[in-house]
Amino acid sequence: MTATLRKADLRGRDVELTFSDGRTGLLPLVWLRDHCPGPQTHHPQTGQRLIETFRIPRDIVARAVEVEAGGSRLCIAWAEEDLISRFPAEFLAGLREDPEVLPIARQSWDAASIARELPQVGYAKMLREESALRECLERVARYGFCFIEEVPPTPEATRAVAQRIAYIRETIFGGYWDFTANLEHNDTAYTSAAIGPHTDGTYSLDAPGYQMLHCLAAECTGGENVLVDGFRVAEIMQHDHADEFRVLTEVAIPGQYRDDERGIHLIARRPLFRLDARGELIQVSYNNHDRAPFVLAPARLTAFYAALATFARLCADAALHYRRRLLPGSVLLFDNWRVLHARDAYRGNRRLAGAYLNKEDVDSRLRVLRAKAGIAG
Repeated sequence: MTATLRKADLRGRDVELTFSDGRTGLLPLVWLRDHCPGPQTHHPQTGQRLIETFRIPRDIVARAVEVEAGGSRLCIAWAEEDLISRFPAEFLAGLREDPEVLPIARQSWDAASIARELPQVGYAKMLREESALRECLERVARYGFCFIEEVPPTPEATRAVAQRIAYIRETIFGGYWDFTANLEHNDTAYTSAAIGPHTDGTYSLDAPGYQMLHCLAAECTGGENVLVDGFRVAEIMQHDHADEFRVLTEVAIPGQYRDDERGIHLIARRPLFRLDARGELIQVSYNNHDRAPFVLAPARLTAFYAALATFARLCADAALHYRRRLLPGSVLLFDNWRVLHARDAYRGNRRLAGAYLNKEDVDSRLRVLRAKAGIAG
């Protein structure tokens, strides 16, 4: 049901709004002038603000405030300007002090639950239909990952999947990668050794938001892949190990990547469980391979190691694993801020391709697809 306004009353330098559903709100006149949707304040094409906010008088006055068009608009006539501002009631009703960047109904999972509802979509349909692309990204948002199936095992098809979503992110590994266990870079991913559950880019100030993997050749034994829902691990720790969970939200762990021959030394720091201003988990960041040396006070260090051990034990629990050997034809797209990935050791030839995508670009794609489909958020 579309929100409408019942009335608007001027209260000094504020406007009190009453909506048809009984909700009320108070908006200062200075805020309303700053957000005037007219072309004098916001560019008609870009939507960017044109007015210099700090030049708006803090004691700005309105000569008239009223509700128009059957409650669908708020109209304000300003006292010292030849200007009338009209605000859609739906816009005013949707205002929040701390709005969601991208509303998501996340569903945490373990081995049993994800086996019942494995997120996957078809390659051809995803490339052809926006509804299928939206379905893929909604599943990534909900579960943290999705498989795109029946992808031709070629670099061209792999790139097409990434570029259907967003532009490929350039990093020290390049943009699109296509490699074997050749140690082209100083990273265990470029070996055939086992790699424990981790997220990528702990040494990046802005770790890659999403990662895409496609095994183009699997002439090998071993090499099974494992996914772990880091948000599910966080839920368990918050419930069963609250003190240790708190430690992992407080200690900023440094990650580093070094390649002296190429003149690279990256370092970044953040907690394993990164919370937002509301105290809600927004990122899991963990890579034991890349953790840089750092020290804490002895008691704090003891608590940190205990918390890290609990986290690692939960990540190693097979009951929390989705295990699958990646094979040609199946592209895995996952949220690198949520899902940890791992790989068993292998023997033989294994060719892996993939790419990183920026968090904001994938979120933007989903936001636009929702808007086209008339879906809120």
